[in-house]
Amino acid sequence: MANKASTVIRAAGSAVTRELDRLRKEVKDLTLRLERAIKARKLDVRLAAEGKKAREQLTKQIKALREQGRKLASELKSTLGDAAKRKRALNEARSKITDLRAKLARQTGELKRKSEELRKLATESAHRAAEIMRGDGQPATEPAPTEPTAPPEHSEPGVKNSSTDEPNQI
Repeated sequence: MANKASTVIRAAGSAVTRELDRLRKEVKDLTLRLERAIKARKLDVRLAAEGKKAREQLTKQIKALREQGRKLASELKSTLGDAAKRKRALNEARSKITDLRAKLARQTGELKRKSEELRKLATESAHRAAEIMRGDGQPATEPAPTEPTAPPEHSEPGVKNSSTDEPNQI
């Protein structure tokens, strides 16, 4: 019986040893799993912190870009407004130049007409003076009166007609 009891004890001892080995192996596996889970958790926490930091930085950059976009839009709007003002001023200047050229042409024509009248009057006056100098005193024949020409109408207010010295009415 001693053999039988020692076999049972050995069998029980080897079963316990196997169970201890299995439990040790399981503890080792669980320890490894726990260490991996801890490392994974630390990695997750670190990645989450880096993600949060990157998100905050990106948010700051987006805000800065929005503000810069607003400023650029404002500058563009101002520049376009300035360009429109310059274009209006250019068109007004061109219109004024056209008006001034037309006025110059009218006044040049009037000056030519008056110069011609003065030339005729000077010629007449010279003929009369020559006749007087000859001693006749009175011209033998009356010179033909020059045809008075009507001055052109002016479109500008305040321009005076030389023959009547009255401003033109529009």
